[in-house]
Amino acid sequence: MIEWIDDRLVAGERQIAIYGTPRIGKTSLLYRLRSRLASHAIAAYIDLAAAQGPAVEMLWGLISEVHAQLGAGREEWPTLRREAFLAQPERLGSELLPLWRQVLRGRPLALLVDGLVQARLNEGPWAELVLRLRDVVAREADLWLVLAVSGASSAPGGLPPALHGLRGRDLEGLAESEAEELLVGLARFELGFDYDAIRRIYTLSGGHPYLLQLFGAELYRRLAPMGQVTIHAVGDLLPTVISAAEHLFRPAWEALARDEQVVLAAIGSLPAYQGTVTAWDVVVLLRKGGVTRSINAVEQSLQELGRHRILHSLGGGGYTLYMDLWRPWLASVHPLVEVLTGKRPRRDVGTPARRHISIDWTGVLVWGAIAVAILIVARLWASRGRAPAVVPLPTVVTDTPVPRPTATRVVLPGKICYMAQATPHEPWCLWIMNDDGSDPVRLTDGTSDDTLPAWSPDGKRIAYVSNRAGNRDIWVMNADGTHRENITRTPADEWTPAWSPDGASIAFASNRDGNWELYIAKADGTSPQRITWSPAADYAPTWSPDGKRIAFVSERDGNPEIYVVNRDGSGLQRLTKSESTDLSPRWSPDGTRIAFETYRDGNMEIYTMAPDGSDLRNITAEPGSDEHGPTWSPDGKWIAFYSNRDGSWDIFKMRADGSQKTNLTQGPAIEQAPAWQPGP
Repeated sequence: MIEWIDDRLVAGERQIAIYGTPRIGKTSLLYRLRSRLASHAIAAYIDLAAAQGPAVEMLWGLISEVHAQLGAGREEWPTLRREAFLAQPERLGSELLPLWRQVLRGRPLALLVDGLVQARLNEGPWAELVLRLRDVVAREADLWLVLAVSGASSAPGGLPPALHGLRGRDLEGLAESEAEELLVGLARFELGFDYDAIRRIYTLSGGHPYLLQLFGAELYRRLAPMGQVTIHAVGDLLPTVISAAEHLFRPAWEALARDEQVVLAAIGSLPAYQGTVTAWDVVVLLRKGGVTRSINAVEQSLQELGRHRILHSLGGGGYTLYMDLWRPWLASVHPLVEVLTGKRPRRDVGTPARRHISIDWTGVLVWGAIAVAILIVARLWASRGRAPAVVPLPTVVTDTPVPRPTATRVVLPGKICYMAQATPHEPWCLWIMNDDGSDPVRLTDGTSDDTLPAWSPDGKRIAYVSNRAGNRDIWVMNADGTHRENITRTPADEWTPAWSPDGASIAFASNRDGNWELYIAKADGTSPQRITWSPAADYAPTWSPDGKRIAFVSERDGNPEIYVVNRDGSGLQRLTKSESTDLSPRWSPDGTRIAFETYRDGNMEIYTMAPDGSDLRNITAEPGSDEHGPTWSPDGKWIAFYSNRDGSWDIFKMRADGSQKTNLTQGPAIEQAPAWQPGP
């Protein structure tokens, strides 16, 4: 773009307009253009964003700024008098330009004018200002003019008269290679980036520099140092980026006509969107919602969205979003149902929804009597034999437990533990609920980020990741949230815990040796042993049911793939062979399948495969959303996972073949990383 502007100016096209959406990089471009022109012109940058008043007042502000820049560093430079200029604006040509030419010494003066808004230029003082400025430049052969305009050259209704006849060009987002350089440059040597993560950020942002910087800054805040940016991590921070970019999307939405808003909301709700949309796709979706629109009317709305620089025409009736981030923003702020009916499709609550449960009181009394008998027998049995030997225990945190509905809580089999946050700006807490989504109860107190729960095989304890000690450690607590213990207690970071089938060991990833490697420690955190040795990252272990092998994620071949290794670190075998990201392996209870998430279809889907990597099956097949974090039910018949298919991140469950998908949480809170409690 800079080279194009320079070439046009030198060729004699002395008035040029550059159009672009807010924060696309117009100001940055003008600064770089000023440096580019320095060898053969004098460039003055003028920002009119805060200018106001009559056109002559704004012209005075521009002239005085140019005069000050040309006189910078000169001992003798005349002072301009505002009153004299306002009384005789024509003095610009008769007195000022000859003075300025003493500085120019035969070189042209390029006026780089920033802060113009296209909507203001139809009439009034802003239109008069631009017309006056263009008239002066047209009469003086050594003046160049470059206008940076917030808007689009193809704006609905055409360009304002003040911009007619100008050679113009729209400022596009960065190319993918430029976007990668910007992202990596923000955290060079402190973050590793998977290619799929970079590609996902690029499609979401459309190469928009401001959005790229939002993604980069938030990733750095969450993961630096020594973190690895996966496509999973990108999905986690979407709510934060959407919130921060609200000021970009809302004005663009409000500038649309009603029909255009309906069509755009429909694009945001298309379940099978894979980067392109046609008028027929929108017509079919609206019909399903009981709304009839002709294909010609929808096509006209698509064309208008193109003029607003929201859609890009691919030819042949196909369109694509400039920024895929429009879709999650629309799902969160303007879902199609709300746009059509005015009613919000989600519950307006900040915590997981509770469900009313019908109670069989006769059954409760019977089971209560059985429980009392079991407790009596257990006490008698425990009184036999000698006391256990004393062994060293990890430090126990004595903070006050989260209040419970009752003084004691019996955690029955069939529970699902998960992590949740009410808003993107609040800490992650661990919750527990029944496997039908009912009776959610918070286990941790929200004073730190508590994430990635993993059940012990007896279902009595939960390992998880917490930063309450200042860095990420593996902690263990009882299934009711009491008796929290830090079992790693190192200055390094540990994450992705997985309990061995016999309950005696916990596998986890740690960067204590400089990069992410797998370790196995006793369940109390003692005797850690490293089992992987690669300069690339290894993480996310899952045990085979017999406890002899561990499947995990490794990036040793250039991108995240699923590998398997024996418990002692021998027998390394690669299971997946895809150029896309493969993450979150989970072994089925009977050992015959491994579930995992993959980006091989252009979005995150949940697959299963045989333990040797064969027989891959896509069991979610939802191209319009992302599915993550599979976990098996104790009987192997169900899989829980989390997805954004309903707008925000919710916990779902489905049959192991992918049928009967059910949203268990159904709220605007962010719920992720389910872990299904093992059976008795």
